[in-house]
Amino acid sequence: MYLHTRLLFGIGTVTLIALAISVLVPVASVRSDVSRETDASMQLAQLLLDVHSAVISARTAAEARAAATDEIRRARDLRHVRVSLVDDTGALLATSPAETPVSSGLTRLLLSASRPSTLTYPVAYHAVPLGQLRVSSNPFSEFAEIEQRVGSDLAQLTLAILAMGGAIYFMVRQGLRPVAQIQAALARLQGGNFETRLPRFRLRDIDDISARFNQCAAAMQEAEVQRRHLNRRIIQAEEEERRRLARELHDELGQSLTAIKVDAAYIAREAAGLSGKIAGSAHGIERLSGQIMELIRNMLARLRPHGLETVGLRETLQDLVSGWQVRVADRFQCTLTVDGDVDALAADLSVTVYRLIQECLTNAVRHSRARRIGIRLSVGEPPHGSGGGITRIPAPLVSIDVRESEVLPGGESIGPHGAGLLGMRERVEAHGGELTVDIDTTGGLSLHAWMPIVAADTESAHA
Repeated sequence: MYLHTRLLFGIGTVTLIALAISVLVPVASVRSDVSRETDASMQLAQLLLDVHSAVISARTAAEARAAATDEIRRARDLRHVRVSLVDDTGALLATSPAETPVSSGLTRLLLSASRPSTLTYPVAYHAVPLGQLRVSSNPFSEFAEIEQRVGSDLAQLTLAILAMGGAIYFMVRQGLRPVAQIQAALARLQGGNFETRLPRFRLRDIDDISARFNQCAAAMQEAEVQRRHLNRRIIQAEEEERRRLARELHDELGQSLTAIKVDAAYIAREAAGLSGKIAGSAHGIERLSGQIMELIRNMLARLRPHGLETVGLRETLQDLVSGWQVRVADRFQCTLTVDGDVDALAADLSVTVYRLIQECLTNAVRHSRARRIGIRLSVGEPPHGSGGGITRIPAPLVSIDVRESEVLPGGESIGPHGAGLLGMRERVEAHGGELTVDIDTTGGLSLHAWMPIVAADTESAHA
C-alpha cells in the first residue's frame, strides 16, 4: 500500500464513521421526542376525559364545577399547552400546571414573534352551563426545547469534529512516522555515520525510498573506505619520500659537506703562515659548512623523526617539545603530558601522532597568541560520555588534546579550517579517527583528535 492510499483510506473511513454517528444520534433522539409528544397528547386527552367524567358523575352543578376545578388543578405538567376553566363572566376558576423551561435571549426573541393560540370548549352539567374549558398553546416550551436540542446537537457535532480531527491527526502522524526516521537517518549520514541504514517499511513508496537510501549509504561507505585507504597510501608515500630525501641529504650532501669542512680546515692550517686572507677564507668556508650541516640536521629531524625507531615515541616527542620550547621560550610555555604505553603503537600510527604534534607546534609558533600551550597524549580505553566531540569511538584508541590558554589580545588566530589543520584531519581520518577544533571567545584554540589503535576499516560496505 502506498502512503497516499493509506492516508486517503483512513480519512475516508473516519469521515464515514463521523457521518454515520451524525445520522444515528439524531435518529435516536427522534425516537425519544416522539415518545414524549405521544405521552403529552395522551396526558391532555386523559385530563379532558377526567374533567368530563368528574362533571357527569357529580350530583349538582356546584359539585360538578368543583370537581372539574379539582381535576384541572391536580393535573401534571402539560407539554406545550395549558388547560384553564373560566366561568361565564370570564373569571379564572382553575388552571393546570405548565412547564417552566430555562429560557434565554434567543428563546424570548423567537417567542416575541409568535402568538399563542387558544381553543375553547363549553362545559355544562345537564344543560346547565358551568363555564368554558380553554386549551392554550405554550410556544415558549417548544422554543426552549428546540434551543436545548440545538445546543445538544452542536455539542455532539463539536465532539464529532474534534474526534474526527484527532483521528485524522493520529493517522497522518502514524503515516508520516517513516519520514521522521528518514530525516534522522539523513542527519546521521550527514554527520559522517555512513553505517546508517533504514529498515523495511510496509508502505511501498517509503520502502522504495528506504532501499535507495541504503544503496546510497552503502556507496558512500564504500567511497569513504576507499578514500581512507587512498589517504593512507598517499601519507605512506609521503613519509617514504621524506625518508628517501632524508637519506640522500644525510648520505650525499652530508658527506660532501663533511669533506668540504675537512678540506677547509686543511687549507686554513697550511695557509696559516703563508697568507692570512686564504686562512680567513678557509675558516669562513669551515664555519659555513658547519652551519649548513646544522641546518641539514634540523631538516632531517623534520623530515624523518629518527628517534621513533630508536628511543621510541615518548622520548622523541619530549625532544621535539623541548627543542621548540628552547627556541620560543620568550613567547609561550609548552607542556607535554603522556599517559599510557605510547611506545607500543604501530609505526605508521606513531608517525601520525608525531606529525600531528609537530604541526600543532608549528602552527602555534606561526599564529598563536597564547602564553601557555598544553599537549596531552593518552593511550587506552575511550572515555565515557560525549566530551570532546567524540562520536562512534572504537576501543582502544590514542587521543591527542591541545589547549591554548592565557591568550593575549590583538592579532589573528588560525581558523579551524586552515591548510595545516586540513592535512592533520586527513591524517587522522586515514586512520579511522576524528579531529575537532574549537576557537573560544579569546581566540584560544582547542584541538582534540582520536584514532583507533587497531584500524576498523572494512574492505566493503554492508548493505
